[in-house]
Amino acid sequence: MGLILNAIGNILSWVITIYCWVIFISAILHLARADPYSQLMDILNRLTYPAYATLKRFIKTEFNGLEFAPFIVILILQFINLTLVRFLTAFH
Repeated sequence: MGLILNAIGNILSWVITIYCWVIFISAILHLARADPYSQLMDILNRLTYPAYATLKRFIKTEFNGLEFAPFIVILILQFINLTLVRFLTAFH
C-alpha cells in the first residue's frame, strides 16, 4: 500500500509542478501582451481559467489594476505540494 501511495504522491507532485509552469507562462504572456487570439493563448486560457474562476468566487484577486490570481493559485498549489504530496510520499 505504501508503494501505491508513494507513486500517487509523485505523480500528483509532477502534475502540480507542470500546472504551476502553465500558470507562470500564461501570466508572463499576458503581461507581455501576447496576441490573445493565438492558438497558444487559447490553450493557456482554457487551462488556467477554471482555477482563476474558482478562486475569484471566494476572494477578490484584483488590486489597483493588477491581477494576483496566478500568484495566489501557485501559492495554493505549492502548499498542497508541500503538505499533501509530502505526506503521501512519506509512506515507504
